[in-house]
Amino acid sequence: MILGACVNGELPEGTAAPGEPGTTVEAPEPTEAPPGTESPDTTAAPPVTEAQAEGEGEGISPEALYIGLGILLLFLVIGWLMGRSRKRAPAPAAAPTPAGAKTYGDYVRDGYSEARWLFDALTDELALWRGNALFDDRTAPEDSAGTSMADRWAQIDSRMNNATDQLYRAEAAAPDQATAATVRQTVDALNATRTAVDGRAEARFNTRGVAADDQHALAQAAERERLASSTLAEARRTLNDALIAMSGVS
Repeated sequence: MILGACVNGELPEGTAAPGEPGTTVEAPEPTEAPPGTESPDTTAAPPVTEAQAEGEGEGISPEALYIGLGILLLFLVIGWLMGRSRKRAPAPAAAPTPAGAKTYGDYVRDGYSEARWLFDALTDELALWRGNALFDDRTAPEDSAGTSMADRWAQIDSRMNNATDQLYRAEAAAPDQATAATVRQTVDALNATRTAVDGRAEARFNTRGVAADDQHALAQAAERERLASSTLAEARRTLNDALIAMSGVS
C-alpha cells in the first residue's frame, strides 16, 4: 500500500518521506468510563420491621432468666427451712390449771345451787315474818316456826353474796354472749326478788303501825301489802324462769 501511495505521489498521513525522520505516533489516551456511570454504593441492611422489633422485645434475656430462677430457688429453700423448724419445734404445752382452780362449770353449778336455795327461801311467808319481827323488835321468836324463819333469814345476806359472786364469775367465763346473757338474767332476777321481799316486809311493818280504828288507813295499808305481795310473786316467777334457762347452760 505504501508503494501504491508513492506511485500516486502521496504518502499516507503520518508516514515520513524517505530520508525524513518518521512522524511519532502518539499512544491513545486511557479510556474513561462514560459520564454518569458511578460505582455502586455498599448495599445497606434492610430496615427492621415493626413485627420483628416486637418479636425481639418479647424475648427474655438469659440474665433475667437466671435472676428469676435464683429468686425462685431462694424462696424454695426458705420455705423448706421454715417447714423443718416448725416440725422440730415442740408444741407449746397448755398451761396447767392450778390445783383447786374453779372453771366456768364450777361457777355455774355453785351459783345455781345458791340461787335455787334463795328462790325457795325468799317467800311471802318469810317477808311477813320479817315485817312482824321488825315491828316487834325481835328476830328470833320463841316458837319453833319463828325460829325456823329467823334461821333462814340469818342466811339470806351471805347466800346472796355467794350466789351473785359465783354467777358474776360464770358470766365472765361464759363461752359465748348468749350464755353470759342467760347467767346475767339469773343475777338480775335474784336481786329483784330480794328487793321485793324487803318491800313486802316494809308493807307489813307499816300495816302494824296503823291504828285499829282508822279504817281508811287500814284499807290503804292493806292495798300496799297486796301490791307488795303481787310484786314479790312476779319476781319469784321471773327468777324461776331464769333458773330453768340457766340449768340448760350448765
